[in-house]
Amino acid sequence: MLFTYWIPAFPLNNSRTHKTRKRAGMTKEFTSQKTLVMTITCEALAMTFRTFRKQCYSTFMPFGKTIMKHLSILFVLVLLTATVGNAQQDYGVEVSVSSGFVFPSSPMTFANYWSMQYGGGIQVGVPVSQTITLFGSLEHYQFKLNQEGIAEGFDTNYMRDIWIFKSVSLNPSADPSSVTTVSANVRVTPSRLSAVLSPYFVGGLGALRFSLSEIKLPTTSVLSVNGSDIAMTAQQAVTGGVETSVFFQFGMGFDVRLTQSFDMFVEARYASGLNNGLRTTYVPVTGGIKLRL
Repeated sequence: MLFTYWIPAFPLNNSRTHKTRKRAGMTKEFTSQKTLVMTITCEALAMTFRTFRKQCYSTFMPFGKTIMKHLSILFVLVLLTATVGNAQQDYGVEVSVSSGFVFPSSPMTFANYWSMQYGGGIQVGVPVSQTITLFGSLEHYQFKLNQEGIAEGFDTNYMRDIWIFKSVSLNPSADPSSVTTVSANVRVTPSRLSAVLSPYFVGGLGALRFSLSEIKLPTTSVLSVNGSDIAMTAQQAVTGGVETSVFFQFGMGFDVRLTQSFDMFVEARYASGLNNGLRTTYVPVTGGIKLRL
């Protein structure tokens, strides 16, 4: 006997309702040439404002490919600006690679049912002074299903007791989930604690692509009736989806000077996506090697 039902956790692909505004026409008659000129000027300014408002909305709308496009342009412009400023300075380009561990924070299904599998990032930066460095970053982290979290969220012993089943078994499965970010950042190094150790603060803004896979939860319950076992399978699921949004991050870390050209660093950050009603947050704790060219 097969029972099938679905339990949605949360919708990730939320549709947006765009409000339309009617344009009010001017019906007043003008008797002087001066007033007519002023009217034409006001209409031109109003049209310019509407065009500007539409461009701003297209630039900052929180979902879709528009965000990636504009932030990629911003990322390139920041690096070009830093490179031009660096041409007159005695500082070299910095290239670093990093990896570490990411702690999911929200939403609840991301925090409770997923754990990091692997990931890392690459950064390219240009110091603009002795204390300030501008850098771009590309990071990707992949997550696997957290079996312990699933077992805590769906207690088969409780289901067995409350439904008076002989046994209840759960066999969850899901494809990997992932977080990919592109960001422009600034790193500020106030002062060195010693000749080899220096703390720094980091913050930035960019685009985040969050892919959360659907979790399939086939639950098999066995009911004993007159000495015969009757097995029933219920197909449950925690829905997933894909979102692209603006995100921000900030944190701090420590640089350890190894040689004149190499540094080792450790840092912790807080990252949050500005999703529409659903904020994706996580805490990456990473370490890596930085090369000064």
